[in-house]
Amino acid sequence: MKYEKIFFIFLFLLLSPKIICNAKEYKCIISLSPLITKSLYELGLEQFTKGITIYCSKGTIKKEFVGTLLEIDIEKIMLLKPDIVISTKDGNNKITIEKLKRLGLEVYIMEIAKNFNEICINYNNLAKKLNKEKEAKKIVNTARNLLWRNYNKRNCSNNLKVFWEIGKKPLCTTGKQSFINDYNYFTNTINIYENINKRYFFVDIENVIERNPDIIFVVNVDNDIQHLKNKKWHEYKKTKAVKNNKIFTIDTNIFIYTPLTFAKNVITLTKTIYGEI
Repeated sequence: MKYEKIFFIFLFLLLSPKIICNAKEYKCIISLSPLITKSLYELGLEQFTKGITIYCSKGTIKKEFVGTLLEIDIEKIMLLKPDIVISTKDGNNKITIEKLKRLGLEVYIMEIAKNFNEICINYNNLAKKLNKEKEAKKIVNTARNLLWRNYNKRNCSNNLKVFWEIGKKPLCTTGKQSFINDYNYFTNTINIYENINKRYFFVDIENVIERNPDIIFVVNVDNDIQHLKNKKWHEYKKTKAVKNNKIFTIDTNIFIYTPLTFAKNVITLTKTIYGEI
């Protein structure tokens, strides 16, 4: 028995360095998406985030800009000698991402999320990759608590119908395959195109009017959106959203959906729709 204990202690000491070595440290991270950058900041990794796109939040520590979502400066990335480059499956140029891999860089690609649950899964997977699982667990739990606390404050049987305008020329909206539908779920509303099995697609304004939404959310994609919104939609005075003055401008941050920002966005949308609860 004594020799068995000695053997297991020896085996543990022999293997423990290998276990420790598996937890790779990433001290130079390149983020190619505002969503990723926000996630890194939340997980306490801003000091190791050395490169970001021009659309990302700058944070509190100086970083290098490495281009846009689709036009990435490969040379600048190589000069930074990153430990890892993190991109999104749908937001970055696939050809460029493959080139970064061929150049020998480690590239981690975040999956597309179609609902809040997948947002949490993707967030936890990223945290696991970066050895921040404990931090992610706390953040996800906080987000879930915020969501359900807000949801349980309202009990609506008569769900309001919502149209999401996420592009104006041509008019673009969102369907069943987008996480946006969970904004509807958690605010007790209905996307008028929830039956369309697509993420984003173009629509005719006549079809929107025919579906007669109670609320129109216009995502703020440029500085002149308020003027354009009023000019376009207020021509259709019989539409419920227009008649009841329920056309709201929404910040593009609605698409930066970490679990925590998603929950906070739901609370903001709830207040916008119903007022203070």
